[in-house]
Amino acid sequence: MKQIAELIGLEADRAAEATLVRGGELERSGAVQLVRFSPSLVTAEVDDGAAYVEFRVVDGVLRWYCTCAEGRSGALCAHCVATAQSVRRRTGGKASPGGSSTAASASTARIAL
Repeated sequence: MKQIAELIGLEADRAAEATLVRGGELERSGAVQLVRFSPSLVTAEVDDGAAYVEFRVVDGVLRWYCTCAEGRSGALCAHCVATAQSVRRRTGGKASPGGSSTAASASTARIAL
């Protein structure tokens, strides 16, 4: 089974270009504060309108949620991308893509609460 960091990285790399750019800006500015990092759960607070991000692996499937309007719709928003980039940095790049994006999409899902 893929590690949560790898799944998050693979999914973030599939985001739209504008989302990748904005997420990168947020991460580089220090806006991301990882709150919890475990084998099946990553939570973060992003200081851009006080967004809360959660990535969770349930039955081998990656699920995510963000409190921003875009994230609540189930989209992978800039806050999620910023969190993913912060996880990648924390894990020393181990979250970088090594498989195909098809494999990533087959193992991921969105949740909207």
